[in-house]
Amino acid sequence: MYMKSVDIDQSRLETDAGIAIGPILFIIAVLGILAAAIAAGSGSFTTSTTIESNKTKASALIEIGQNLKVGFDRIVGYDVALTAVDVDPTHTSCSTCLFSPTGGGISPPSTTMSETPGTDTWIYHNVTLPAMGIGTGTSPNKVAFLKVTSGVCDQINLRANAVTTPSVALTATTGDITHAAPDDWPATLAGIPTGCFRDSTANVYWFYQVIGVQ
Repeated sequence: MYMKSVDIDQSRLETDAGIAIGPILFIIAVLGILAAAIAAGSGSFTTSTTIESNKTKASALIEIGQNLKVGFDRIVGYDVALTAVDVDPTHTSCSTCLFSPTGGGISPPSTTMSETPGTDTWIYHNVTLPAMGIGTGTSPNKVAFLKVTSGVCDQINLRANAVTTPSVALTATTGDITHAAPDDWPATLAGIPTGCFRDSTANVYWFYQVIGVQ
């Protein structure tokens, strides 16, 4: 009778059988930790996004303000009086027009960084500022204004002037920045050409850029 021996080793499981379960469990644990962290930090993420948006808008507004000043300086450099510079954004063909290729050579600034895009507009006024580094203090300067949110206002002052909070304009008598006088201007922003403040009467935040000085 012929008998065949059986190799017992062939029936044994491979030595690495079942070893894949370890990495799988590890991945599941990591995913669970990440899910918990995301759920706990979702509020912080939203806040961070808002702050970053405010920073971006502030930087853009500061750059726009400088661009407005360059265009204005270009015109007055040809012996044009400050009050004779045309700041109407629809006037684009005269040599004294800020937004004309033959004038200031710049485009009308965007309003997408304003408090209410599509509604708010840039305002240009002759404002007499305190005689602290900007003009004589007796003759009006040309100043560009745009309404912004408080968060953007904070970032403008922080980036341009190292001021942590919006300065308050003392416009309690009129609440209208178009009638601002030297005494109305925030003391912490006296002599500073770029910044942001809160109108204490209307509770409106204004970005401003001095574009013409006299």
